[in-house]
Amino acid sequence: MKIRYFFYELSSPANEVRSAVTYILRSAHLFDAPNLLQSAYSKYLFSSLDSDFSENIHGEFDKVLQEVDRIERLEINSYVFEGQGFIHEINKKSVLFEHAIFGVCSHWPIWSCPLSHYKIAMQGWVKFLDFPKSLDREMIVDLPESDMAQIALFPPIMIAREESLDLKHD
Repeated sequence: MKIRYFFYELSSPANEVRSAVTYILRSAHLFDAPNLLQSAYSKYLFSSLDSDFSENIHGEFDKVLQEVDRIERLEINSYVFEGQGFIHEINKKSVLFEHAIFGVCSHWPIWSCPLSHYKIAMQGWVKFLDFPKSLDREMIVDLPESDMAQIALFPPIMIAREESLDLKHD
């Protein structure tokens, strides 16, 4: 599986008050993967990158990646990052995503991906943010196939709130 980071163009329509405006926006897409995984990664992981880490002005990327490193070194068991779009519950094996506004509901059940995929996606997004905005620029990163078994089913299964917060994955 691979993640493709790319730019796309979005134009706002012209009206009587203002002329049309064209924006160049960032995006990510999973490819070389089944459609269900592409949907899950887009809905949760890539949406969280865009909503929670659109910039690194306040050092959110750096803080989360430092905590991921501490988890990998077994200095801490887990870390919770509360973003604008998602709550990221990070442990040594996986990252659980809960919608920050709607919580756990039928449209936004809990979903998780392997910690390795999360870290690679985050690191790629950080690098991609530094790219000049251009429709002909893109970046592709590989995700380890060995961690595929750790990906939650999609669509996610509704689980009780108490179960969703249990980060013990030993």
